[in-house]
Parts: sequence; structure tokens; C-alpha cells
Amino acid sequence: MMTSMISGLGCLAALLLCRKVWRSVSYTKPRDRGIDPIGEAEVFLAYGKTKEAVRVLRDALADEPDNLAAKVTLLRAYSSDRDVKAYSQLATDVHPRLQGQNVWKTIQKNGRDMDPMNPLFNT
Repeated sequence: MMTSMISGLGCLAALLLCRKVWRSVSYTKPRDRGIDPIGEAEVFLAYGKTKEAVRVLRDALADEPDNLAAKVTLLRAYSSDRDVKAYSQLATDVHPRLQGQNVWKTIQKNGRDMDPMNPLFNT
């Protein structure tokens, strides 16, 4: 009985691993599918799928490194995921372009909540 249960768990683990590998191999960028990556990321965020949103946004930024809208949306994803390091690094990157704008105030507020000792969020 115990052997068959362990065998069954092994098969389940193998199936889940295959499923994960298949998803990563069969991934097609949103732009290649005719979809706006920021819009797709927003949908993922609305459903709490931050890892998927981060993947889409990182791919978009690989193709368009200066896409400020993608960076701001990625900051939201990092904030949702409570990824302090990634959030702080990206906030440092966008700070010169957003300083003084309302969106920067929101970024600072979220940053203070996650990393209260970071001077970037306390100026």
C-alpha cells in the first residue's frame, strides 16, 4: 500500500514538473500574439497572478527597455509580491523620470511601506 502511494506521488510530481516545463517552453510573448503586454499584465495582477505579470513585463522591457508604463506596472507587481529588493532597484531606475509626479508619490508610499529605511522613499 505504502509503495503504491509513494509511486503515485512520484507520478504526480513528474506530471507537475512536465506541466511547468511545457508552459515555459510553449510561452509566446504577448506582442507576438498581438496583445498589449501591459494590458495582459494588468489582467494577471487583477487575478493575483503576479509571477505571470512579472514575466510578461520583463519580456516587454527586454524588447523595449525604456517603456516607462511597463516599469510602473512592474513596480505594482513587485509591490504586490512584496519583493523589496526588485522594487527598490526599479524605483531607483525610474526616479529621475518620475520625480515630482503623482505616480512617484505612490511609488514612494509603497516603498516606505516595504522598505522604510530606504532614503529614496523618504525624500
